[in-house]
Amino acid sequence: MKMQILMKKENEIKVFISSRESICAECKEELGRHAWITLHADKGALCLSCADLDHLDYLPAGDTALTRRSKKYSKLYAVVLQWSKRRKRYERQGLLVEPKAIDQAEGECASDGKERELARKKAALRRNELDEKFIKKFSDIIRTLYP
Repeated sequence: MKMQILMKKENEIKVFISSRESICAECKEELGRHAWITLHADKGALCLSCADLDHLDYLPAGDTALTRRSKKYSKLYAVVLQWSKRRKRYERQGLLVEPKAIDQAEGECASDGKERELARKKAALRRNELDEKFIKKFSDIIRTLYP
């Protein structure tokens, strides 16, 4: 199961927000800094138009339910990544998905938003209870070991 998940992530289409001047290898257009590009082994850097991804809409990261559902309903999606100088790695910024998938996902999120909010509140209360139990147990053990 883990291998399938890893393979799926490797095959995802990745769109990079470049940090330097870029030129599309196919149309030869100067894209400038902070351009959204895809990298192909045989062609090099391509703009979204040449990579046939310009019809997708950007969905920023933040709302996990909306992101998950949009990804599920979109036939084609791409992960948007940007290099973090401070952390020295690529960080996920959001997704490019089909506009109709976003609309469908927003409708679903609106219909069950109250239920998800209630579940979040219950989970937060449960986590607080577990934290209190852990702290009490930990402090008891410390007091036993170091009277």
